Amino acid sequence: MDGNFTVGLPPRRDEVKFKARNTAKGKNLKILFVIANLANGGAERVLAALSSELAKDNEIHIAVLEKDCGFYEFSEKIAFHRLNFKGGGLGARIAKILALRGLFKSVEPDLIISFIDWTNVICAVANFGLGCKHIATEHHANEYLKSPKFRFIRDLCYRRVDGLSVLSKSDFEYYGFVKKREILHNPFFIKQNAQRNLRKENIILSVGRLEEVKDYSTYFRALAMIKPEILSGWSVQIAGEGSLEARLKKEALELGLDVEFLGHVKDVAPLYERAKIFVISSVSEGLSNALIEAGCLGCARVSSDTVGGRELIKNGVNGAIFEIGNASELARILSEILSDESLQKRLGEAAKADAGEFELENIMKKWRKFIDEVMRK
Repeated sequence: MDGNFTVGLPPRRDEVKFKARNTAKGKNLKILFVIANLANGGAERVLAALSSELAKDNEIHIAVLEKDCGFYEFSEKIAFHRLNFKGGGLGARIAKILALRGLFKSVEPDLIISFIDWTNVICAVANFGLGCKHIATEHHANEYLKSPKFRFIRDLCYRRVDGLSVLSKSDFEYYGFVKKREILHNPFFIKQNAQRNLRKENIILSVGRLEEVKDYSTYFRALAMIKPEILSGWSVQIAGEGSLEARLKKEALELGLDVEFLGHVKDVAPLYERAKIFVISSVSEGLSNALIEAGCLGCARVSSDTVGGRELIKNGVNGAIFEIGNASELARILSEILSDESLQKRLGEAAKADAGEFELENIMKKWRKFIDEVMRK
């Protein structure tokens, strides 16, 4: 890639031309969002919702550094800039920085909002000396980057941003050196359809990519430890796709488990509405959209002890927490919940009571307030 960028729009979207705008107080802003990929992930879904909401009264651009897989719908008012990079390494990062710097000069945004650590870093570097306001958004726990060198680079660049959104109290405290930071939870995207009138069934559900970070192997070992008479009559479903699909299907078969691999499911709402129990076994997790959705739709949630799990679940009140990688503890917790229908209902109802906190309207109010504060600095 030579660092040049292409400007285009998603398939079946008309080209957007903007008039000059007024960025004084109360007027619209020109906001440029930057993300590495538009794939099937939580950060991407947040970007789609946030950008489309802000497009109602602002001029919105989105720069995609690599691939746009077309999973999410965006407002037709949004202009897309696809840089079409391939590959990684230092050379690719330098090329991305140069391309972004050229894009920043061309678009002249009032505000840049970047998504996830390395994209945040290269945006901070590309913006050096240009003076664009920059909000970086973190969707991983701060310890997600294991390399001390990379964490140092990230933290150094975050000192230069004008604002940082995080997903948890622990990250808010860790990034105390950032000028301005805010806890901004992911919104709840799913609306329960009363017309479906689905009843809860004996289903244990998981929703997530079939990748190492989700640690389905620990989950499968735990299921295999549960007494057959307790697990009997329950269906185990996993919605998601990924590079480990073949391996995980083999693992489940070898452990004697009957697991339904549903693949990518576009409308997951009916899955949550039917499932009584939801399990997430990740070794690392920010604020999981799936964990929010499962709670808002009344599932009894069981989560590994990640930053996101601790942020969303009060152990024993609106869900249960188990030690990361501890299959025995997960098996014990699941056995208890599977055997007690009143416990399933209590955990599910307590989780559903928190749904209002994650309504898109409430999250957008917080985002607009945060943007306004950053722009006033």
